[in-house]
Amino acid sequence: MVNGILGESVTFPLNIQQSQEINSISWNSKTSVAFVTPGNSGAAPTISITHQNYHKRINVSGQNYNLELRNLRLEDSGIYKADINVKTSETITTTTRCYNLQVYRRLGKPKITQSLMTSVNSTCNVTLTCSVEKEEKNVTYSWSPLGEEGNVLRVFQTPDNQELTYTCTAWNPVSNNSDSISAQQLCADIAVGLHTHRTGLLSGLAVFSLLLIILPSVILFLLHKRGQDAASKKTIYTYVTVPRDTQTAELRIYDEIPQSKVLPTKEEPVNTIYSIVQYSDKMGKTNTQDSKPPGTSSYEIVI
Repeated sequence: MVNGILGESVTFPLNIQQSQEINSISWNSKTSVAFVTPGNSGAAPTISITHQNYHKRINVSGQNYNLELRNLRLEDSGIYKADINVKTSETITTTTRCYNLQVYRRLGKPKITQSLMTSVNSTCNVTLTCSVEKEEKNVTYSWSPLGEEGNVLRVFQTPDNQELTYTCTAWNPVSNNSDSISAQQLCADIAVGLHTHRTGLLSGLAVFSLLLIILPSVILFLLHKRGQDAASKKTIYTYVTVPRDTQTAELRIYDEIPQSKVLPTKEEPVNTIYSIVQYSDKMGKTNTQDSKPPGTSSYEIVI
């Protein structure tokens, strides 16, 4: 098993002895990787890259023929085989070595989140969840100082252990990282949450009570105003002009005719009606052009 870190390098050790005479080494994975032959007169081995995915990413040590793969990618994970051809006195023998390469990211700082918070008898019951930013394979979690395993921890916080600090550590085969939260912070968050909830509830009740007081008053005012507007549309005025003796000045008299004296119609009147009454200058004089007796009044109704 060989573990590699994303973007970094990994080495496949062949453990070839200096006394062994190497004829050639063939590397294969999902595809052909490289073909290695010894250099002349102690020179560095010759490397032939046989797949473009490994171009400029492979190096071979001149002493032990260990293969180094640089700039690792996640897709580099898999089985690698090295067929080692060694010269003997009479023949060439082949030895095959296999490697299981797994490429991992370096873990970032995990994050601790809280949920299911309750408070009973001065005890804070909290569920803590620890997680890394990106979903990774083969990640394990542990909690200190409780020694619990797994990414979920249930805490029953009492006033006696306020000084504790809970630390979550995330591990994978190539790295680890941790995050911490204090016991005081847990209870403080619960207290703030309860206070906020209580304050919101009281505010809601206050607003509701205020609406119960104001809303009926507004409705009564609107109904009263509507009644006044309706009554004002039913008022009828008369305009009377009465001369006294020989004076030419007019005396205007306004009188309000009650609604009960108005003749009923199919639709309630909404217009103002004015009536003009005029008298003749001489009460005893008979108008020759008019058949009315002396003193008779003439009316002109203007709508």
